Amino acid sequence: MAANRSIIFMAAVLISFKALAQRPSTGIWANVQLPLQLNNKWQIPADFNYRTLGNSVTVLQHLHRIGLRYNFTKNWSAAVGAAIAYTRTNFSKQNNEFAKEFRYWQEVNYKTALTNKLQTQVRIRTEERSFSATSTKASFHAFRYRIKPQLLQKFSEKWGLLAADEYMQQHTNNKWSFDQNRFILNGIYYFNKTSQLQAGYMWLRWPAHSSQHILTLSFLKTISLHAKQ
Repeated sequence: MAANRSIIFMAAVLISFKALAQRPSTGIWANVQLPLQLNNKWQIPADFNYRTLGNSVTVLQHLHRIGLRYNFTKNWSAAVGAAIAYTRTNFSKQNNEFAKEFRYWQEVNYKTALTNKLQTQVRIRTEERSFSATSTKASFHAFRYRIKPQLLQKFSEKWGLLAADEYMQQHTNNKWSFDQNRFILNGIYYFNKTSQLQAGYMWLRWPAHSSQHILTLSFLKTISLHAKQ
């Protein structure tokens, strides 16, 4: 009888650990982008992100990013910056510990118009990531690169559709490995030339054949210090 109780207890412990470790199959990612246009060449991009634990409003991660962008031509631009993120250390709502990450990032963008209403863009971004120690992990560093091609189709002055796919590889512990892949499909509503709202769907693929279905919501407002955009 005692042996049976021990087996039941161990099974319950294993099940609870599995529940803590299991990533939710859904989530909500919301962000606000407030780029500050200094002139025709220089911009300060800034975005603020809130990502939930499943379909609840409980935060899984909040991430904030800022940088400096230079437009070489109407097609080419480059940017550098920094970001800070706080991510829950497991997927339990009762867990109040967050892992702190600081990162530097660099990117190059190329965009071109295929037609009057169809535009393509490719972004290549690199990141140097530093994670602080938590109760379960030591601090560590990682390098990640991200490649994101996208298509933007405008149907009118008010409506558009964006399709994108972003692939990421990461180097840590002297080894390269697949980090994640994001397929994004967003509808766009343009309030005016400087403000827009995007909403849609993202299929997020993680290592070990794990995936998530994400509802995305994004508001963008360009703030300009000069009259001509």
